[in-house]
Amino acid sequence: MTGEELSLRIRMLLLREGGMTEAQAAELLGVRTQDFHAKMKNGSFSYLEVAKLLSGLEYKIRWEKETT
Repeated sequence: MTGEELSLRIRMLLLREGGMTEAQAAELLGVRTQDFHAKMKNGSFSYLEVAKLLSGLEYKIRWEKETT
């Protein structure tokens, strides 16, 4: 997944699933809105930031081994 794809998925989840604005998401992460916007633009979220956002939207991350 590219940074752009990650940003698009996060934006879709925030708006569609959580009804959350980028400002609210920034507050959840404890960063300024401008910094959150830069992370969205660059696709530079850390795993922990994504996990925190998903938790705020009541999602769980599940790791599965790919089967071949």
